[in-house]
Order: sequence, then structure tokens, then C-alpha cells
Amino acid sequence: MATPLRRLALVPEPYPGESLLSWVDALAALNRVGRLPTLNIAAFIRPGASWYRPSVRFGSHLTAEAMARVQDTTGLSAGRQHRMTLMHYADGVLPPAPSRLHRHTVVAWLARLRIALPMSSLACPSCLRENGGRWLLRWRLVWSFACVRHRVFLLGACRTCGKGLHQILPGPGSAVMCGQYPASQPPRICRRVIARMRPPPLSDEHLLECQRRLDGLIDDPYGEGGQEILRFLHLALEDIHIGYDDAPPLPDTDAVLHRRWHGHGGVLQYPGDPLLTAALIKIATAGGLGGSQEARVDADLASWSPGGFPRPHADAPPANRFGNRCRATACANWVPPGHGYVVDSPDGPHILCPAHICHLAGPR
Repeated sequence: MATPLRRLALVPEPYPGESLLSWVDALAALNRVGRLPTLNIAAFIRPGASWYRPSVRFGSHLTAEAMARVQDTTGLSAGRQHRMTLMHYADGVLPPAPSRLHRHTVVAWLARLRIALPMSSLACPSCLRENGGRWLLRWRLVWSFACVRHRVFLLGACRTCGKGLHQILPGPGSAVMCGQYPASQPPRICRRVIARMRPPPLSDEHLLECQRRLDGLIDDPYGEGGQEILRFLHLALEDIHIGYDDAPPLPDTDAVLHRRWHGHGGVLQYPGDPLLTAALIKIATAGGLGGSQEARVDADLASWSPGGFPRPHADAPPANRFGNRCRATACANWVPPGHGYVVDSPDGPHILCPAHICHLAGPR
């Protein structure tokens, strides 16, 4: 006879926008136990299982069976649990999820997207100090590179050991302490308090406005044109990432971005690196958010927002919202936002410069 699940007496209320792993850590702190025992007593682990180690899927997706067990032990509904996982963003910020959700398909899906960070998180130390160490789910998306409220770039790694923050795999750390093993000193544990780290300040108003708009699209990607805007911007970032030698130089911005951009050494693994993400977004949107008296720089300003994006089936075709290289053969011309032409292809929309209008079915 199966042993009935025990209802826990101490269960924290989820913080608005909190990630699942953060809530588990809050549950652990409230009950004064570690992360692994918490996963056991809250029934994330199947009763009777002799061994368990959280996988990358843990913070991305929960099975219906696991959510039902956790609801019995904590009272937290399956819907609220789902909203704390990356799967909450499927069909919104993230594309539709695979039809069959098991460990291998979820891992492969997230790796292919290069939009989510399932194994670690970005962080704003000031936010962690203010909310008692609660980590936001949005910090696990590549679209979060700054905290608008505190006007700082997010941190993507510990300032002492360089390891990723708030990792899924259990360790001696906590929601506010790093707890990783530095590569140079494996026996020692990094005990740097994350909430006391100093992130680089952000003074570039252009990038602050970019983050505000991205925050709005993360919260409501279903508004008119929201998903298309995120898809176009992601294509632009990937295009610069693949062909950065042909991209224009980084426009004038905060000095920390110039140091990071010129010091990447050809390695542009921007997911998980807020500074590289910000640099790529700065290049891609340099002509689309205003701030200049030149009309060409202010072009396409309205279409950056969901309200200004044309209806999918309207007569007006989509515009080139973000900077991109011309995709014509042997052409490396940079096409600024609001310029050039867009042509649909099986691989997605391609940008063409005016010199290759002959390759286009219609102007964009």
C-alpha cells in the first residue's frame, strides 16, 4: 500500500515572476534543510526512489505526475508550478515546445533555441538583496541583460570563481551564496555572497529602453507582433554572432561594453553573457530607437513596439527592424534598421541590401 504524501506545514508564497529553483531554495530555507532533502519532502522525487539528481529539465519542465505530487505536499497548484518553469514561455518568448516532452527532447530543444539558460541564471544583486534572495525566471532568458530599475547590467558569472550563478545541480551554495568549486583551487568552495557583488553600471539610455521593451515583450509576447519582433531580433543577433567580422563596429556606449566587445577574442557565446548580449543588441538596434537627429537613424522606431508592428496578414509587409548583413551571395553589406528589403525563405526572413533588389519579390 502506497504511503500517503505528507502535507508540509511551512510553504513559502512564490515571489512574482520567481523561477522554480528559487522557490525550492526558499522552501528549503523555511524548513531549514538542504535542496536535495527539500526535493524529497516536497515529492519532486518519486516516492521510493533510491537516488535522484536534478537534471537540466528540472527548471524547464515538470511532468503532470510530479506537479500533482507537489500540489499534494505544498498546496501549490500545477498552474503556478508551470508558470515557474521555462516551459511557461513556450508559444510566447520561446517557440512551440516539442510534442513529446521527455528529458532528451527538452534538453535538445533548449540547446537548439539558444534563447534560454536552463543550467544557470543571470542576476541583479540589488534585486536579490531587496527580495530576500528570490531569483526571477526572466533571468534565465537571453533577452534579460540589464535591470532597468537599478540601472545595471546583470551578472552572468560569479565575480570570484567565474562559474555560473544559481545552477541547477545541487551544491554547498544557497540562493545567495555562490558555492562553486573554482577551477584553480578544486578543493576549496567559493563562498562569495552574490547579493554583495557589484555589477557594471548601465548609463546607455538606448540600451535601457531596449531592455524596457524586451521586458514588456517577455511579460506579454502575445500582443500584436510581439512574437515576430522577438524572432526578428534573435535572427539579427545570430547573424552578427555568425558573421561578426562583417558587422559594423559597436556604436558609442558604456565603456564596459567596448572592453567586452573588443576582448571577446572571436568567441561570441553570448547566451549567458549579458555584456555580449547588450553589445549585439546595441549593434542590431542602433538605428531603430531614436536618439539622433538624422532621419535615417529614427527610421522604423514605431515598429519596434508591438503596437507599431503591421498585422500578419495586412497589405503592408514587415520592415527590417534590426540591423543585418545582406544575405545575397558574396555580399557582406550591412543593412541598417529601417533600410533594405526582406525576402521570405524556408530558413526565415532574409535581409537584402538595395544593390540586390533583383533577388527580391517585393520591397520591405
